[in-house]
Amino acid sequence: MKIYLPIVLLTLLAACDAPRAAETSDPATLRATATPTPAAMQVSFRKELSEGDHRFVLQTTGKGSQRRMELRAEKGGKELATDIQAIEGTVEDAITTNLNNDEFPELLVFITDAGSGSYGQMLGYEYLAQGRRNLTLPELSGEAAKGYQGHDKFKVEGQEVVRSFPVYLDADPNCCPSGGQRTVSYRLPEGSTTFQQAHIRNQPR
Repeated sequence: MKIYLPIVLLTLLAACDAPRAAETSDPATLRATATPTPAAMQVSFRKELSEGDHRFVLQTTGKGSQRRMELRAEKGGKELATDIQAIEGTVEDAITTNLNNDEFPELLVFITDAGSGSYGQMLGYEYLAQGRRNLTLPELSGEAAKGYQGHDKFKVEGQEVVRSFPVYLDADPNCCPSGGQRTVSYRLPEGSTTFQQAHIRNQPR
């Protein structure tokens, strides 16, 4: 046993003196071995708009029915707000308006969901001297809602938001509405955050 003891001791000492490559606190090494981040999400919609001295940049990312919407607002070159929210569906368009003729512009975002009905919705914001406030478009009800099964289209005409969609009769399949076309228009009263229904027009097929 005495013959092998020096060899064993030398082996242990050599192991203690060997560099420990797995135990490092070098930041460069840690960055190099970290899990790589996923590639940037695909931009599905982007639009830059302006109204007076306000500037807006709207962008959505992602695929499928779930998207991420980022909205940045500036006034006179200074940031007013940047907001990020999840949406269901795709952004079809966005426009700036001043429907109530005050000093604060509105931004309207038109969204279509991913279902077979292609139900539409409008997100509205009014930008104040500091920050913003949300605008509300009321749900369809009463005469305006009869025969409604989605496929909305939105636009702005003059000082009104105009929503149009096909009218379905009771026996109509989703592909083939036969009840004509309905147009519902809305106004935004001064000082209000809720649109009010102004007119309903039905056009026979």
